[in-house]
Amino acid sequence: MKVLTIPNDNIIRVCNLLNQLIGDVTSKNLFTGYGLFHKDKDMFAVWINNKVYLRAKGELSVKLKGLGCKAFATNELNKRFVLSDYYALTESILKDNVLMRTLIILSITQIRKEKLESALSKIGRIRDLPNLSIKYERALKKVGIDNVDILQQIGAENAIVRLKKADIGATEAFYWRLRGALENRNCEFYTEKEKEKGLNKLNEILSANGFRRCKRTLKKVE
Repeated sequence: MKVLTIPNDNIIRVCNLLNQLIGDVTSKNLFTGYGLFHKDKDMFAVWINNKVYLRAKGELSVKLKGLGCKAFATNELNKRFVLSDYYALTESILKDNVLMRTLIILSITQIRKEKLESALSKIGRIRDLPNLSIKYERALKKVGIDNVDILQQIGAENAIVRLKKADIGATEAFYWRLRGALENRNCEFYTEKEKEKGLNKLNEILSANGFRRCKRTLKKVE
């Protein structure tokens, strides 16, 4: 296995090496150091003082500490520069491509989840979510799903189960609208691979609750 050796100065080489692990890595110059982004959106790490600092909170931060990673300290550069929730990756991690890739993906996943939760928290009514309207809001309220928080807790699959139990029109199209709403995306733009994976998850929960499984269709969401 090729060892990921991080160079001291060349940020372009840093990005190239990280691209070998996850792809679509770019850098942006901060007022000190560089931010490392995935797909130009999610800053998962920073390159400062010849070190890679990975962003981590909660369980991921505990995992990194367990691997010997130290949190960024302001005194490494200056007292005015504050960088919370970033941990310097150790040499042993940098030499383990599989572990390095896993940790980066966990960081990116965590960032995206936080962004999604933040976006949904700003939406008060179900009708204001992507793909939904007052018609869908009324249907969900009939089964005790009164707001966005409850819908998030229950999830699209279990919401469909509730609707089916109440004999309310719980179509596959409704499922994709709900799933898209909870992922803050247009339900028309799911790939075939995503549709297959999502439908498998829905069918598992439908079957566990005594309902017939949905057949795979290629119909456009109505």
